[in-house]
Amino acid sequence: MIHFQKTRPGAHEAKRRRPGKQTNIEETRGIPLHIAAGWNIPLAIVLAAAIWFLCLKTMPVIPYTFFTTPLLGLLNWLPVLLVLAALTFAFGNVFGASAVTMVVFGVFNVANQLKIEARDDPVVPQDLTMLREALTAAGGYDLRIDLPLVAAFVAACVILIAAAVLIRTRKSSRGRALVRCGRAVGCLVSLAILFGLTFTVYASADLFNSFPCTNRFNMTTVCQETGFHYTFLRSVTQNNLQKPEGFSKAETEERIAQTQTAAAEPKPVNVIFVMSEAFCDITDADAFAWTEDTDPLKNYHAVQQSEHAISGRLIVPNYGGGTANTEFDVLTGMQTAMLSDASVSSFRVLHKNMDSIFRVANDNGWQTAFIHPGKAWFYNRQNIYKWLGAQEIVFEDAFTNATYKGGYVSDASLTEYLITDFENRQAAGQPQFTYVTTIQNHMAYTESKYGKARDLYQLQLAEELPEDAKTMLTVYTHGLRDADTMLGDLVNYFEQQEEPVLLIWYGDHLPSLGDNYLCYRALGMDMTADRETEDWLDAYAPPFVMWANQAGADALDFDTLAERLGIPQDGMLSASFLGAAVLDAVGCGQSDAFFAFVNSLRREWPVIQRGTGIDAQGNYLPALDGTAADAVKEYQDRTYYRMKYETVE
Repeated sequence: MIHFQKTRPGAHEAKRRRPGKQTNIEETRGIPLHIAAGWNIPLAIVLAAAIWFLCLKTMPVIPYTFFTTPLLGLLNWLPVLLVLAALTFAFGNVFGASAVTMVVFGVFNVANQLKIEARDDPVVPQDLTMLREALTAAGGYDLRIDLPLVAAFVAACVILIAAAVLIRTRKSSRGRALVRCGRAVGCLVSLAILFGLTFTVYASADLFNSFPCTNRFNMTTVCQETGFHYTFLRSVTQNNLQKPEGFSKAETEERIAQTQTAAAEPKPVNVIFVMSEAFCDITDADAFAWTEDTDPLKNYHAVQQSEHAISGRLIVPNYGGGTANTEFDVLTGMQTAMLSDASVSSFRVLHKNMDSIFRVANDNGWQTAFIHPGKAWFYNRQNIYKWLGAQEIVFEDAFTNATYKGGYVSDASLTEYLITDFENRQAAGQPQFTYVTTIQNHMAYTESKYGKARDLYQLQLAEELPEDAKTMLTVYTHGLRDADTMLGDLVNYFEQQEEPVLLIWYGDHLPSLGDNYLCYRALGMDMTADRETEDWLDAYAPPFVMWANQAGADALDFDTLAERLGIPQDGMLSASFLGAAVLDAVGCGQSDAFFAFVNSLRREWPVIQRGTGIDAQGNYLPALDGTAADAVKEYQDRTYYRMKYETVE
């Protein structure tokens, strides 16, 4: 019950008090109001439900599963209640605790809404370690903040803060020490329950699989159909290195010891990987009507036709993002998808020195470097590339005279840097082994990215497209032209060099072009095919080309290179096999036990992707079994062993 009490004792009351005697009930006059401590529990339950309901308003629709599966609704409400309970015990005021809880959950839910809009990916615990990346990247997106919803959160917080000032819990008649001890215990118990549930109930794969979900491999779908709070707490235990079922350290070590290796016979060819941001050939769709002169990929198509080129499609770990995961796959020969059953950022799993194609190149006389005109801290690259063994690491601060396009260092400036860098390295008398990650054409492809869309190169269409799709494709294609120009300029430069060069050019992932594959649907492309056919790989298949200048082609005997490497005729290749194949091309593919295994595996199964595969004859298997399943199991075991146990000085 609410009690009105005086704030100061009257004179006659003071006289009646015996000296030294303390009262156990705070006496107040008017305001603040006081409630009995027992009311905190029902109030916390009601307020937690109200906060959770407001959080649900950040989602496109309230998941129907909350009504058909009450347990799922309970698991999304419980984190709010337990945090509120812990703060209530800590503050001693349920309204003040509710205000803080409202701020915390409001910020997380609004951030999740914005991240899904910008990156088609929900907020996960690991994002807390990339706060600077998130804040910096946010400036590049045309984010639509739901101002009425934010205003509702702010208004609710103001009301709760006012209630905290005006309504307080009546002091207990028990001793202060006992009360403080009880509150501390209550706070710790609440947090302990939340912690325990996170690592048991929320981490349970069986429970997760029991909930209805239309696509368990799409994190946005999972979040929107099972609830953000549930997804977030489940992610606490998911973005970690996962031990494969049936893994045996001793058996894996025995297989590694039995792997046939061979001493390297390095061919002193300059090797340059260029991973072009969101590079793809979507502009080849039938909806476009380019001429030979207006084709935005005219250089790429010309290089494809070169007698010194091998081209195809690289099957990468992610759609629409996850650049670092493609880097990881190419550089280490491991697959991001094999680190865990859940979606992970491979660079957030890596925390130590690791063998890579850089280290193999280091051991065989190449100068190794990683060049990226972006921030050193993004994806923790400043540490990752040290751990992967790159001898030199170059980031945005080295591009002192660069021009910027779309908010990033331009591909033109990066081209100039690479040519100068090549010439400087030739003076050192050693071939170079360089991995380059571009950044200019990074999403989002909003109308303002390159200036007004009407001032950019216009699309040439064979059929009409929706206006929103046309705008996004116009912006993306403008950046694609610059990437294609970069490829053409590099090829033209290296063609004139006497030093042998092998250039490997590819996209890190397909671009994210609108909600629910907006542009792809407009172009008649199905990006949501199920795994019964290999069409589902289309969402993960940017193009790649390996090209050599004349000196490089002579050194590599390019006429027979594709056959010797075991590259299939359709050119389909998992990203994790590309680096190993290049090592093979330059005579070092069998010198390391892991890469020797990977090169052997890819010759039989050039594509392995999340439990599916394509064999050397081009046959697609939607579910691997028999010897294929055994080979993939060994691949995963070796990956886990290398990540968990191998040490590199």
